[in-house]
Amino acid sequence: MTLTTITFYLLLFCGSVWVVAVFLLAIGLGRLRRVSSASLPSVSVLVAARNEEQNILKCLKALSEQNYPSDLREYIIINDNSTDRTAEIIEEFINTTPGFRLLQAEPAPAGVAPKKHTLLTGINASTGDIILTTDADCQPPHGWLRSMTGCFKPDTDAVVGHSPLHEIGLISSLVHFDGFINAVISAGTLGLGKASSSVGRNFAYLRTAFNKVGGFGSGLTTASGDDDLLLQRIVKNGGNAVFNIDPRSFVPALGQQTLRGWWQMKRRHYSAGKRYNPALIAIGIFLYAFNPLLIITAIMAAYGSYDPGTIAAVWGAKACIDGLALSRGARLLREHDWLLSWFLAEIVSPLIFTILLPLSMVGKVKWKDRTL
Repeated sequence: MTLTTITFYLLLFCGSVWVVAVFLLAIGLGRLRRVSSASLPSVSVLVAARNEEQNILKCLKALSEQNYPSDLREYIIINDNSTDRTAEIIEEFINTTPGFRLLQAEPAPAGVAPKKHTLLTGINASTGDIILTTDADCQPPHGWLRSMTGCFKPDTDAVVGHSPLHEIGLISSLVHFDGFINAVISAGTLGLGKASSSVGRNFAYLRTAFNKVGGFGSGLTTASGDDDLLLQRIVKNGGNAVFNIDPRSFVPALGQQTLRGWWQMKRRHYSAGKRYNPALIAIGIFLYAFNPLLIITAIMAAYGSYDPGTIAAVWGAKACIDGLALSRGARLLREHDWLLSWFLAEIVSPLIFTILLPLSMVGKVKWKDRTL
């Protein structure tokens, strides 16, 4: 059997894994339903802020306008060793607005990720039954707290929310669409009763569930993973997690405005993949391999090693199954202008994914003026 034949069979096998995986995502998306409870549990909202003087005030104002009983909510803002006016702005705001507390995080111990250390500072000082996190560059809508806490039924341990990225800057479409794809993956897997990813910009979990799994555990050392790794730990230990598709819970956030910033963000997010559970890693290997195989066989087809029509058919099958899942996700997440981005992504994403994922597994990650 020639190398050309082996490569083609590998393409078909990995492509089959891709089609099955994305088709299952589409099924999971179809199972999602809006959940609403009349109960009003106590909730602690945590915001870790580092050098956010341009954004923090808008976030604080949005939190102060939540339609949730003041005696059942607390806002804990943790200053993560900011070097700008972030702490000063927070202090000025909370001096005139009740319900907020400002904590100063100590520098993270050696080997501990600063973001997780900062969040632990807030978690240890909080009192709510539910811990709900968002970021300093987010502006949660008026009904966010009610919608997120309303998803907690007696058997619910965690709720993952959607956080669409604003379209600002030259790479806005790339950033926005990338965030949309991540939300579709998160929602689809939760619809199947599994857990893959989450976003700390909109993530809630029971304090008891957090304590049951030992908090962040070994994930304390990774630059990212205060969301997806924790979600996976909760579900792996028998917890139940749901995805909130109520538009009132969608938390808009600022996207990266430069290609370099987006690249660093993706490297930080992908770096957590090394600590995913073995089953996800195994599936991920085949899904990843499909992308370089697409590129390799397309190049070989251009030089006559394969029938171009056959390789185009494989690429087209991928695009069709991707489109099925994304169309379902678009309806659930109120994403209207996704078709053009989807078309462009089908062309360029195999190359980006092929390059970015290996790079995220090596070296140090730079984020917020720190090397992690």
